[in-house]
Amino acid sequence: MTRIALVADRRTATSFKLAGLESVHRVENAAEAEKCIRDLLEKSDLTIILVTEGLVDQIHELIEEIGDRKYPLVVPIPSAEGAATMKRDLIIDLIKRKAGIEVKL
Repeated sequence: MTRIALVADRRTATSFKLAGLESVHRVENAAEAEKCIRDLLEKSDLTIILVTEGLVDQIHELIEEIGDRKYPLVVPIPSAEGAATMKRDLIIDLIKRKAGIEVKL
């Protein structure tokens, strides 16, 4: 069974909680996000960790560090405030590392 967790700001976390996602983690800053993600990595049943784009930008080193793992897959998403500029290179690299597929956009 696929398990999904979310690490996000208050507003985004509330939106996903209302939508029915069970594993929602509200953080206030990058340090809290990093600690939360490290704690989530210890859970072997997670397949995907959704993280808002703003936080991904702030904890890029951690994202790179765990990028070589097969699971969980860390996926950046827009926050409730709206989409930031999605990092095409990050998404392309993520697909290449996880699926072994070369993507050209």
